[in-house]
Amino acid sequence: MKKQRLISMLLVLTMLSSSTALLSCSSGTENADEMVSSAENPSASEEIAVETEEAKDSLEARMDVADNLPDKKFDGRTFAVIGDDACTDHYLSEELNGEPVNDAVFERNSLISERFDVALDAVVYAEDQITGQAKNAVAAADDAFQMMACHIIYLGMSATGDYMYNWYDLPNVNFDQPWWSDSTVTDLKYKDKAFVAIGDFALSALGSTYCMFYNKVMAENYGLPDMYGLVEEGGWTIDKQYEFSNGVYTDTNGDGIRDINDTYALSTDCKSNANAYLWAFGKKIATQQDDGTYVLDYYDEKLVSLVEKLYNLYYETDYVYFDTTSHGIGQNVFPLGNNLFTNGAIGWMNGVLRDVEFDYGIIPYPKWDEKQAEYYTSVDGGHEGLAILKTITDPEFVGIISEALNAESWKRVVPAYYDVSLKFKGTRDEQSIAMLDRIVDSRIFDFGYVYGGWGCVFWIQYLLEGASKDITSYYEKNFKPYNKTMEKVFETFDEYTKEP
Repeated sequence: MKKQRLISMLLVLTMLSSSTALLSCSSGTENADEMVSSAENPSASEEIAVETEEAKDSLEARMDVADNLPDKKFDGRTFAVIGDDACTDHYLSEELNGEPVNDAVFERNSLISERFDVALDAVVYAEDQITGQAKNAVAAADDAFQMMACHIIYLGMSATGDYMYNWYDLPNVNFDQPWWSDSTVTDLKYKDKAFVAIGDFALSALGSTYCMFYNKVMAENYGLPDMYGLVEEGGWTIDKQYEFSNGVYTDTNGDGIRDINDTYALSTDCKSNANAYLWAFGKKIATQQDDGTYVLDYYDEKLVSLVEKLYNLYYETDYVYFDTTSHGIGQNVFPLGNNLFTNGAIGWMNGVLRDVEFDYGIIPYPKWDEKQAEYYTSVDGGHEGLAILKTITDPEFVGIISEALNAESWKRVVPAYYDVSLKFKGTRDEQSIAMLDRIVDSRIFDFGYVYGGWGCVFWIQYLLEGASKDITSYYEKNFKPYNKTMEKVFETFDEYTKEP
């Protein structure tokens, strides 16, 4: 992954302080011997240098990453975002107030405004109204908005409306930079075109990233191994989750009823928490081919096995607490302290988990098996994607400011978000920081999800809500309308022209 591994500033300072203390406490002879050894052994010196560079690979080191943007002034021109009213404070900040994310947004905007002599503005609407308002502006040939930040599914559904600009036609946008998700290239690019991109200006795509939390106290009581070590070794799989979960359920209050007050191995729901296992297990709805087109290879033997595995987890064990109607049930159950695991999102750390009374850890969703090379995750569909409107009149201006907004968000706003999240109970250890970084780097933004509307990405959810595992029948009944939708999307990309 191109995203740099994050090391907290506290850890860096601790490392430096510890090194100083060790030098001052060691005898002169030992220090002299160590210095001579390093001088006589260049490879040892090189290793020390590498370790030093790794320590500098922190949130602070982001400031040294060049955005390579030209030195341009735009005479006070306004760059306007049409966005989500729930994310207004991600776009604009009126003043410094001591709140880390607010102040980082203020500093980002101030820096960009001064550097390029631009005014930054945002007009916000409810998430289901944004694309309609943007389409109206384009229909009126109005260059009032340059960028659209919108609910990813609404954004993908509107791509066939012929009012988005190809990101790859914008000069000065570099998707190889760390402020753009790898998935923008590997999953959202069709041939040489992309209508939707995921950059760090869309801060909600960070907080909505799916992960798992575990109760460290319960993990110790039930004799679980070091979970961070297990993840690093590649051994955290769905079968391990089954193994660790067996025998955990307890009728804690002895009333003979399975309710929220009992002890469970997992609290979850049948909605997006369940859908996220699709990507965690290395599956995609649409797979990019060598020529840049996509194959809809959602249905196969692995999907059948995947659904059966999840059905068994939910309906044929006694250790899962779930609800077929609620979304994010773990938010209510896990904080009670009687659940070993829960499916959740990174944003819970500075939300519902802020005041829990026990230590918890953060880990990825499990892999399908140990043969799976990497851990993967997805992001809840309510997060923002970024698009450029087709009526822009100055692509250079739009490209420079779009790149700057994402670059400075990565350098300033994301570290502030991390800082707030990592201050709370259970995330104070360096391993949790590494896990958080691993999870964010593993996000998949599936072409078939983003552009497929309310289609097959939700089929796992619908089956589990109906207590069914018959994905074969469900697929045979529903794949034709979904495929038809995707054919129209493919045609839109193939027929695209950058002319307004």
